[in-house]
Amino acid sequence: MTQKAVPMPVNPAAKTPLRFGFLQRNPGLRAPLGLVVPLLLLAVIISLVNPVFLDARNLFNVFRQISIFLVLGTGMTVVMAARGIDLSVGSNVALSACVSALVLKSGLDAGTAVPLAVLAGIGVGALVGLVNGTFVTVFKVPPLIVTLGTLTAVRGAAYLVMGPNQLRNFPDAFSFIGQGRVFGLPMAGIIAVGVVLFGAYLMNRTRFGAYVLAVGGNRSAAIRAGIRVGRFEMLAYVFSGAMAGLAGIMLASRLDAAQAVLGAMMELHAIAVVVLGGTLLFGGFATLLGTFLGAAFLGVAENGLLLMRVPFYWQQVVIGLTLVVAVAIQLARFRRQGMTTE
Repeated sequence: MTQKAVPMPVNPAAKTPLRFGFLQRNPGLRAPLGLVVPLLLLAVIISLVNPVFLDARNLFNVFRQISIFLVLGTGMTVVMAARGIDLSVGSNVALSACVSALVLKSGLDAGTAVPLAVLAGIGVGALVGLVNGTFVTVFKVPPLIVTLGTLTAVRGAAYLVMGPNQLRNFPDAFSFIGQGRVFGLPMAGIIAVGVVLFGAYLMNRTRFGAYVLAVGGNRSAAIRAGIRVGRFEMLAYVFSGAMAGLAGIMLASRLDAAQAVLGAMMELHAIAVVVLGGTLLFGGFATLLGTFLGAAFLGVAENGLLLMRVPFYWQQVVIGLTLVVAVAIQLARFRRQGMTTE
């Protein structure tokens, strides 16, 4: 049921001013919208230090850069909503990109090769997700251990498929995915926003999303309610794998190249944007708006460090510390509200 709007309090000293009424009626927006002010402040600071930040070409590049993290983050959001984690997405990006590249270089005409390459990349990614989900749900191996193992195994598979070689010069139709523009907007960004909107619909408007959140919030209660917990956990990992496959296609398209080293450390980026956006690391709550804002924050921060000529390794320090701080804030919020992570 929808609550009625709260009238403006007459007493100016009232504890519940109208400006907070919207967030009280929509508590799920508190975490993601809490990132808006820091994001704007960060953008202002960077633009003052280096006005090039506000250049249209630079903003275009930022949007295109975060598109891959948005796609990975959408899959990671679904997995984390079910109280899981997928550390294999970076390696999955590499394997999917390599498989797509091999299809593109198989000698087929572009009209056939490009659709097959896209399907193959997403299919391989989903297959890796299926393997992860099988070990988690059937063999009851903790998600951290499973995906840590597949992180290494899938990277090895990428080297088996591609070796030390690099494939380049893909058909224009494939390159358009990562490099093209539609009405001046990057095609990769349009795809990413579409994925985020689809993820939001999936989690907020479908039985799948409701059951995934139920599993993450209270697994025992979900089982008692008759939810097939294993099935929905499995589907969450398959979805995450498929999104990693799509991200691999987008990355290979943008670089016009594919090799087994692609996607290194992308799992850290994916987790960071999701946790930073407010999705609970402990399951039961997910926000795709938060994932979008988290990716924007991290993308702006990385771009600002680049414009300020900060060395690459310091950028990695910032990303790592951002993840730690975001998790610490979540834990503090849990303790303040008297909630438990067990």
